[in-house]
Amino acid sequence: MSRRTHRPAMLVALAFVLAPLAGCSGAGVSGAGPVAVAPPPPEKAFGQACAALPGQGAGSLEAMGGTPVLTAIDQTKDLSQLSTLVKTAKAKDIFDSMENVTVFAPNDAAFAKLTEDQKKTLGTQQGAGDLVRKLIVVRDLRKDDLQDKQYNSLQGAVIKASGSGEDYRIGGAQVLCGSIKTANARLAILDTVPAFG
Repeated sequence: MSRRTHRPAMLVALAFVLAPLAGCSGAGVSGAGPVAVAPPPPEKAFGQACAALPGQGAGSLEAMGGTPVLTAIDQTKDLSQLSTLVKTAKAKDIFDSMENVTVFAPNDAAFAKLTEDQKKTLGTQQGAGDLVRKLIVVRDLRKDDLQDKQYNSLQGAVIKASGSGEDYRIGGAQVLCGSIKTANARLAILDTVPAFG
C-alpha cells in the first residue's frame, strides 16, 4: 500500500524536473531551423520593343502582370499568330495548368518569315502542338539566366540562350521584349521562330 501511495507523487515530481529540460531542448531545435530566404526583387521588362506595347489597358505590361500568360498572349496585338497556334494545338489546358514557367513568343512577323511548308505543318494540331511545347521552358528564366546557357523545353528540345546588357537571343531569335511577368509565367517576345537543338 505504501508503494502505491508514493509512486504517483514521485511521477509528478519527476515531471516537474523534466519539464524545464524539455523546454530548453525545444528552444535549441527551433533556433537551428532554416532561415527564410527573401524572393528576388521584381524584374522590369527589357528590350527595344517594350516601349511599343500599350501604356495601359489590355496588352500593357501592367495588365499582363495580373493575367494568365495565355490571356496576355491573346490580348497582345502582335502575338495573334501565336494565339492561333495555341488554339490549333488545342493547348489551352497546358497553359492554364502552368506555374513559374517561361514562354518564348514569336511575334506575327516571325511567323511570316516561315516557308509555306512550315506554315502548312503548323496548320495541323500535331505540328502546332510540337512547336508550342518547344517554346515553353519549365523554369522562371530571369534576364541573368539568358546569358550563354541552354535549357530543355517542355517538348524536350534544347533552347540556347545568349547575350548581355539589353541584347539577348533565344535560338538565334532576337528578344524584342523580355521578362514580361504574367500571373503564372514569364514571357519573352521574339522576332523569329527560334532554332532548336
